[in-house]
Amino acid sequence: IYQILRRKKVFADLQEIIEGGGQEELAAAQKAADADESQLKYKPTAEWVKSWAEGLPLQPCMRLMQHLLPQLEQFCTTGNVNDETIVVDFLKTTTMVGLLPVPHPILIRKYQQNEFTSLWFTTYIWGVLYLRNQTPPYFDAAHIRLFTISYVDA
Repeated sequence: IYQILRRKKVFADLQEIIEGGGQEELAAAQKAADADESQLKYKPTAEWVKSWAEGLPLQPCMRLMQHLLPQLEQFCTTGNVNDETIVVDFLKTTTMVGLLPVPHPILIRKYQQNEFTSLWFTTYIWGVLYLRNQTPPYFDAAHIRLFTISYVDA
């Protein structure tokens, strides 16, 4: 949480890009990079950033920042804090109940037997039995031969 709060500008910039307002700034930065040939060859585009940024869960991070930043700034100014461990201890004691979204309930599904799951389960059980009983006389890997059954129409 502390690292998120320290990098609040990065999260705010990503939020702007996702909402569509930051594409102009990214396009302007891209044009400036195009003008300067001494930079790296790879230049990110606004579409590229938006393609992966939309999948990031930024809403919980933004909620945390909106709630914790004023408290943290007040704590640091009133307490003359200059050590990170004191800030981390403050964050450990701060409650965030009601800020984050409630996790979805766990779905319990009953087992529905079919041909494929039965085959997998049988293979798994026989594999476990074989591996657990490697000492003779149960299974001897030197005496096991693999074979196939062929059906011939008569």
